[in-house]
Amino acid sequence: MKIRIYETDFKGKPVECTGEFFSGPSALAIVEAMKMNPFMADLDPLAFMRQILDRIGQRNFCLAGPAEKAAVVFLQRLTALGYAGYELEDDEVIYAPVPGHIRAKSKKQVK
Repeated sequence: MKIRIYETDFKGKPVECTGEFFSGPSALAIVEAMKMNPFMADLDPLAFMRQILDRIGQRNFCLAGPAEKAAVVFLQRLTALGYAGYELEDDEVIYAPVPGHIRAKSKKQVK
């Protein structure tokens, strides 16, 4: 799994095509990688995710359950709000529902 967390402008709005890529085998691994800076490394994953959501005006957004489940919901929320975007790895495909069947698109076909 690979995700790009976009930088924000001076008003706190995301700027597409900017930011840092994070990858890992799970959403929680990506969250752990995201918090690796001197000011956030000591936070547990739930505290980190809540702090980030608070900064983007999502203080009341619920992150319940174990950290693994919360990390999935956290990354989905960031992408839904435009603060992040998932990236395809070289070996990943997109399965797009088409009436009557499912077809696969490779990364090369998506370009």
